[in-house]
Amino acid sequence: MAWSNINRHARGYGSQWEKLRLQILERDGHLCQCPDCKGGFLQPLPAHEVDHIKPKAWFKTGKAQGNPDDPSNLRAVNRECHKKLTKLQKGHRPAVRVGLDGFPVED
Repeated sequence: MAWSNINRHARGYGSQWEKLRLQILERDGHLCQCPDCKGGFLQPLPAHEVDHIKPKAWFKTGKAQGNPDDPSNLRAVNRECHKKLTKLQKGHRPAVRVGLDGFPVED
């Protein structure tokens, strides 16, 4: 996918977003709130990014209603977890390693 020519301020990530981002990071204790980290599968990782639980695009298409930047739709996340969550939201399936016996291998 090509990079957008629209700057970050026009996409809704200007100074107001930066203030909100810091509030969400503080609220969540700067710890990753993704399902894997919060659910106990991983030790909570430090969070430096904020994720939209329901993607902003869903609000534009009518798939979700309300304000995409409402704090209840935001969570602090680790960079790697954020990448993984974004891929899942875009419909990518996580890769599964398969052993020689044909069964999935847990990491």
